[in-house]
Amino acid sequence: MKKLLALLLAVVMVVALAACGSSAPAAPAATEAPAAEQEPAEPVEKSPEDYTGTLTIYSPHDSDPLNAGVAGFEALYPNVKVEVIADGTTNLIHKIEAESANPIADVLWGGGADTLAAFKDCFQPYEPSCIDMIDPALVDAEHYWIGESPLPMVFIANTDKIPEDKIPQTWKDLADFDADTYGKIAIADPLSSGSAFTQLCTILFLYGDVADDYAAGWDMVAQILPKLEVKNSSSLAHKDIYAGENAVGITLEKAAIKYTEDNMKVVFPADGTSAVPDGVAIVKNCPSQELAELFVEYVLGYDCQAAQNADWGRRPIRSDVEPKGLLPLGDITLMDYNFDYAANNKEAIGEQWQDMLVG
Repeated sequence: MKKLLALLLAVVMVVALAACGSSAPAAPAATEAPAAEQEPAEPVEKSPEDYTGTLTIYSPHDSDPLNAGVAGFEALYPNVKVEVIADGTTNLIHKIEAESANPIADVLWGGGADTLAAFKDCFQPYEPSCIDMIDPALVDAEHYWIGESPLPMVFIANTDKIPEDKIPQTWKDLADFDADTYGKIAIADPLSSGSAFTQLCTILFLYGDVADDYAAGWDMVAQILPKLEVKNSSSLAHKDIYAGENAVGITLEKAAIKYTEDNMKVVFPADGTSAVPDGVAIVKNCPSQELAELFVEYVLGYDCQAAQNADWGRRPIRSDVEPKGLLPLGDITLMDYNFDYAANNKEAIGEQWQDMLVG
């Protein structure tokens, strides 16, 4: 019996020890050495062929430089389709406003920067890579628009229709112009043309003072107005002079210098003129943000700026592109253009012009 009890006790002890062993925590598994931290992957730079989609451009530019610029962009980015809507600056901006809930345009290319500044809410800021090559005076401080070509305002005359010594040399000369003999002076409508709005403001700022909302400038406009024929398109302010419909017109340097015939004369007003730039801006909430930024970089790039100057007489904005075939800005009498006033009072200026026009 004693032997049997001893044997049973031994079995119980073995079972107990086995049970204790099964509940003991397992030894921790050997841990692997931590992997070396990986360097963040370098962003893969896209090739031009990698960009795809549709880019919609609104532009008031003349058809030749506009089409050439678009063709150059499409050649560089062959898988991007570009759609263009052309019209006057003010009409295009009102279209952008009307479409704001569901934007169609990606970029506005062209239009006086003073007009773009008046509708800044239509755009979104973008700082281009070449910003250090552009005069800060020709760029919105918050980069809602970027100047892409300074635009001196000039007179253009056809000496088949007027003797050279009778061509106006100053804005004041327009008030004394012999319209009975030589016909009225062509100008676009400031209500629909950004360039004509700039021309109107140029007269205001040159002859008036901000302290009284340029009252003396408006007096000068009142004297000039009877000598003007208001056209419904900016291009007619120079094309009709070439065609002999008018002897004298008020237009942009870039339009006037295209006419190289001996009978076509360009005058930079001796009492001063403005050189407000055309601007380029990305539409707020545009459908193709990446392509819009790509186009702004292209328009401001060296190649496009040089080609637009060489082929179409447009004055480059970049400091590293030497303008060809153009009078240096330093040789032109430039006036102080009140950019903020023009932008903040665009509607009031337009209303006063309309009141004067209809009598």
